[in-house]
Amino acid sequence: MASSSRRIRLPTIEIGPDLSEDERVKRPDRKKDRKGMQKFHKAPDRFSFSHLAKILTSGERLAMLSAVDRLKGRARVLVELALFSNFPFVRLAAVSHLANDIEGLTDIAKFCHYEDTRASAVDELSTNASALIEVACSSMFGTSRMDAVNLLVEPESLAEIAARSPHRDSRTASLEKISENANALRKVAEHSSFRSVRMSAVDTLSSDIDSLCSLVLSKHVEVKKAAAAKLSAFVEELDDVEALIEIAKISPSEDARYIAVGRLSNDPWSLRTVIADSDFSDARTTALMLLSDMVADLDDAEVLSEVAMLSPYPDCRSAAVERLVGQSTALLSVASKSKFKDSRELALHKLKGDVESLKSVSKLSKYSDTRKKAHSMVSKPDVFESELARILG
Repeated sequence: MASSSRRIRLPTIEIGPDLSEDERVKRPDRKKDRKGMQKFHKAPDRFSFSHLAKILTSGERLAMLSAVDRLKGRARVLVELALFSNFPFVRLAAVSHLANDIEGLTDIAKFCHYEDTRASAVDELSTNASALIEVACSSMFGTSRMDAVNLLVEPESLAEIAARSPHRDSRTASLEKISENANALRKVAEHSSFRSVRMSAVDTLSSDIDSLCSLVLSKHVEVKKAAAAKLSAFVEELDDVEALIEIAKISPSEDARYIAVGRLSNDPWSLRTVIADSDFSDARTTALMLLSDMVADLDDAEVLSEVAMLSPYPDCRSAAVERLVGQSTALLSVASKSKFKDSRELALHKLKGDVESLKSVSKLSKYSDTRKKAHSMVSKPDVFESELARILG
């Protein structure tokens, strides 16, 4: 057989048309890219960040503004430009790029030495009350403090400035802006750390009875006294018990005190408070007289004790002691403290069956005659024998 050889043909693979040089996608040359970036940062051309400093201090206006635009988002640099650049258009452009940086704008409004730049920063802060409060209280420049106050309309914010700003101009301006708002003025009167501001707020409220009734309970003594003095003119119209008590205690007007105590004549506890705390003897005496007249209707041991110890009327003192029979603690208080001997002795008589209370009186009474009498009552043979038997069981 004749041998034959066959050629094996491989299937052809069609390849698309050749791409031109422009259409071919080349792999990026990373080395060249890195070199380009290094060149970008190092070369002193108009695109280099390091070169921007020269442009921003000595370049042309358009170039400088362009440089500021390139710094958008770099808050620290923009704040520095706003604070220290000698070019107004650079400072103002820097401020415009800090629109969302409240801290940076606040610093500019507080410390920048250029009024136009501070004003621009305050304008950018016009919708941020807390930042404006900070500027009004802390800016080193009066114009900026006043700009911040003028932009504020919320009484709460203005009251905060009036109460805490260390600068008189912003305090005074804020107080004037809230002169018709009683709630804000009350907060200033109560919370300001400046006496003059507190008193100004009270003066502004001199015809507002409700506010004065609130301030008469102030933690500040001078505010309490000022409010009480102003309320004295309205004492016949008042129904506020706390306000009437304070007028009876501290009002400089004797007539007002007398009327206030009279309006409390049906309130034993209020009268007792006046007796205990009033700065004026006339108010204390009037309250005690009224309380003594009520003794037949009283059932509170503490109030009865006050009458038994202090009333100027012997019959009222005696009646009060009688109503305290069976209440050893109250009788012990009367026997130990009353300035009237008859009340002390009557209280001791009512305690004659209570040896423990008598022993306490013999030790604790302010008056030696009462201590001796109590001691004598315990020392009686029958009483002492009974007491020993009790102790010995």
